[in-house]
Amino acid sequence: MKPRDEVLRTPGMLRTIPGVRSTSPLGLLMQRHILKRMLTISEREIRSQGPGRLLAVCWRQWLAERALARRGIRFRATAFGQVLAAYAAMTQAEFDAINGPQAWANWRTIPRALSGHVPDRPLRVLDLGCGTGSSTSVLAFYCPAGARITGYELAEPMLAFARRREYRQRDGSSVNVDFVCQGVTEPLRESDGSVDLINASGVVGHHLKPATIAPLIAELRRVLASDGVAMLDVGPTMPARELRRLMADAGFAYLGRYRSWFGDRTGELVFRRDA
Repeated sequence: MKPRDEVLRTPGMLRTIPGVRSTSPLGLLMQRHILKRMLTISEREIRSQGPGRLLAVCWRQWLAERALARRGIRFRATAFGQVLAAYAAMTQAEFDAINGPQAWANWRTIPRALSGHVPDRPLRVLDLGCGTGSSTSVLAFYCPAGARITGYELAEPMLAFARRREYRQRDGSSVNVDFVCQGVTEPLRESDGSVDLINASGVVGHHLKPATIAPLIAELRRVLASDGVAMLDVGPTMPARELRRLMADAGFAYLGRYRSWFGDRTGELVFRRDA
């Protein structure tokens, strides 16, 4: 016998979904999307935003690196103190130029990861490893009006750049953004279940390993609300397969992988916290 039709009540309307039980996984998913209007971002809009064509972005990066090298500023050093000193010696324009390829990727990867996964309402958002605020700017632009965003960054010189930026929504209105200087594996300052969305656009895949990420995953689980979303980058130190396994073990559902372009070997994995 076919399952009976289920009637779902939403404000101001009645909907009948033929052949779907409200207690089945599919029925629950359909109810969620009816009762929550999800944020959607078109691919056309995504491609129209950001710092311009990738070739021009890379050219500006090369020119800036040459100019910095002539002044003895070498930001690709492995010594942390030397890297911080190099960033502190740069102007905002110089940093924006050398960070151009990452910013270009952020303007494509982040909205693709957001679209269809978060509700279209004011959100409480964390941006982990926010650097100079490049990824924070993208979140501010695309998150629904009324969002409040906190960026976490260990390097204080980078936060000096981040605090000087303006953060605007798509309609040009300002966004409530603040910053915290601390590492992402330290306890986050938010209370339990108070966050809707957590983003990381470079810190997980390049600085954390399967052996060191456990404190961060525990904090994601603690601060995210039920059905909260985590968008985490993957890379050479944190392969996608390992991150999926670790997040599944912690009770997160995998929603997909999103990249800046088809040749992007990194990108972000999107997870939803199970209730």
